[in-house]
Amino acid sequence: MKNKLIVFVLFVLCAALYGQNYRHVTVIDSTFEDGTLGGWAPRNDPAKGSTRIEIDKTIKHSGTASMRVFDRKFTWMGPIQKLTDNPVAGDVYSITAWVYFKDGPAVPALTFSVERAFKNAAAPHAYQNVTTFQAKKGEWTELKTEYTIGADPTQASIFVYFELPYKEDHLVTANDKVDFWLDDIKIIKLDPASRPKAEMNIPNLADAWRRYFDIGVAVPRNAVDTSSQTAQLLMKHFTVLVAENEQKMETVQPTEGRFDWGPADAIINFGEMTGMRLRWYPLVWHSQNPSWLFRDKANASVAASKELMNQRLRTYVQTVVRRYRGRIESYDVVNEVISERQEGLRTGAEGSRWYEILGAEYIDNAFRWAREADPNAQLVINDFNLERDTRKRQSMYDLVKGMKQRGVPVDAIGIQLHIDVRGPSVQQIRETIELFASLGVKVLITGMDISIYTSNTEAKKAATSALLLEQAQRYKDIFAMLQEQAQKGNLGKMVVLWGLHDGISWKSNYPVPGRTDAPLLFDERFQAKPAFWALVNPSRVQGLR
Repeated sequence: MKNKLIVFVLFVLCAALYGQNYRHVTVIDSTFEDGTLGGWAPRNDPAKGSTRIEIDKTIKHSGTASMRVFDRKFTWMGPIQKLTDNPVAGDVYSITAWVYFKDGPAVPALTFSVERAFKNAAAPHAYQNVTTFQAKKGEWTELKTEYTIGADPTQASIFVYFELPYKEDHLVTANDKVDFWLDDIKIIKLDPASRPKAEMNIPNLADAWRRYFDIGVAVPRNAVDTSSQTAQLLMKHFTVLVAENEQKMETVQPTEGRFDWGPADAIINFGEMTGMRLRWYPLVWHSQNPSWLFRDKANASVAASKELMNQRLRTYVQTVVRRYRGRIESYDVVNEVISERQEGLRTGAEGSRWYEILGAEYIDNAFRWAREADPNAQLVINDFNLERDTRKRQSMYDLVKGMKQRGVPVDAIGIQLHIDVRGPSVQQIRETIELFASLGVKVLITGMDISIYTSNTEAKKAATSALLLEQAQRYKDIFAMLQEQAQKGNLGKMVVLWGLHDGISWKSNYPVPGRTDAPLLFDERFQAKPAFWALVNPSRVQGLR
């Protein structure tokens, strides 16, 4: 704890040194009303072809014009513009834009990214996905995000660009090359006085619950930038850390045999430096895999053989776990393997190529190979809706019971606990924990948040004081039950929240494009919500029971 305090003080001092006295500055304001592209240019590679951009007056969000991006050949092709030639660590940029898709899937995705050039002109450029969001085809969807410049004295220029989620060039499909339109793009450099600041004079969340369990959080890479307020918020309140996306296989092994440790290491190194316990999410999942994974080496149009898939599974699991042996405490070895439609496992019909090629054995194999690589790590099987869906709950119980009978080294069951202000009941969650604990495993809460919406059809609404009180009551009641389960020995020593603050929650824009949510303990300006106070000092929230 002493080392963590020292690091925290250094972070505060560094953040203060990075501040500058400037007012809000609008860096980019592209409405396209003047008939020009306003500095935007196509992001191309002469060796691979080019994309095109133009002013379009037939499809627009407001006014009379927008920017059309078309004739795209690869996912990374889109419009690009220089943000700054004078990057200052800690500078925060607020980004808003509106996007429109006419073709492609019903809910296409768009990524806002940055490209960094360096003072050494021979150094390769660095790339970072700031946010990926979903749009609804045929409707304008707003993108809102922030980007904080990191503390790297070697960087020279920063560019911003829009692209579709990355795929290797030879795996690009027609849906990855669809046209899109952008309008009302505004990028503002924020005045330090108005930037969101983490509250330092409030109680520590982790300290309030340390007697029963540690409190963890899932974060993106840019949240651990040492010049950011998010880093201070992390250090003050949380003692367990997991990556939101950077530990998924599409990021870690984008091409066969090439592992990119940078994104995951940024989060892991921050956690180690600040004395946090570390989780990995996930090793094996049916989603967010690299496109090469399930294809034959010689012929990408043919599915990989069972022998090849077992080889790839073992290589990946053991490469990751051996690299972090003794550092990562807890792994979600397999994630979301239970069917959402019927009893038993998720099949190929529900998107699991693992099951389609290997059958159920891939689950046992992944656990055994992970145990070989690190005998002391906690190995977890993780899923969602276990507390709400009794069929799914029973399927998980049966699966883990069979694994234990077969001698498979499963140590814990992870309950994601993505719930809402009305359901499921506290009793349903309690019964789920106690059922799983009866198998002789621990139960972890691996991704908790409480949505203000109760269905996917509910229209966008404001987080009113009454709604935030209802949410606070839910957090208070559920944590009281988790304390009870920890005292009974059923709950593992960590409860993880899925997101640091409402401004970067995955629940905004999903599952309903354009609908913002407020499911966490801190709002988008890092301020403690009633839900936070319900967990550290309930007397501060008038109306709590």
